[in-house]
Amino acid sequence: MLLVLLTSFFCTVRSPAQTSIPGPAASVLFNPPSRSPLGSLPWEARQATVQAQIQQTYWKEGALVGGVIGAVGGAWLGHGLCEDSEELGKNCTGSLLLGGLFGAVLLAIPGALVGGQFPKDVSAEEDRPE
Repeated sequence: MLLVLLTSFFCTVRSPAQTSIPGPAASVLFNPPSRSPLGSLPWEARQATVQAQIQQTYWKEGALVGGVIGAVGGAWLGHGLCEDSEELGKNCTGSLLLGGLFGAVLLAIPGALVGGQFPKDVSAEEDRPE
């Protein structure tokens, strides 16, 4: 019994769970950056560097395709709803144009978002003869 008491007082080794942990560190969000990677470049060089990092996509083509499909569908729907009205001899030109406009805007946005997911191959366009 005496041996157990003596070893517990003189041969103590802390386990990793018993060691003290450091306090919370400051967040990196509150520390100002030491130096920006583009900070020493002039404005024109910074803009050229940013433009080189942005990858070209087909967002304009997607918006065009979506807008054309939306314009045709919206015009068809607007004219069809106007034709089905109970008013005889009604001019449906305004409904046709408004339906086409709303349809174009409504489908051009998702078309641009879908087209923006496909990157352009810039090297193939540069090598293409005109």
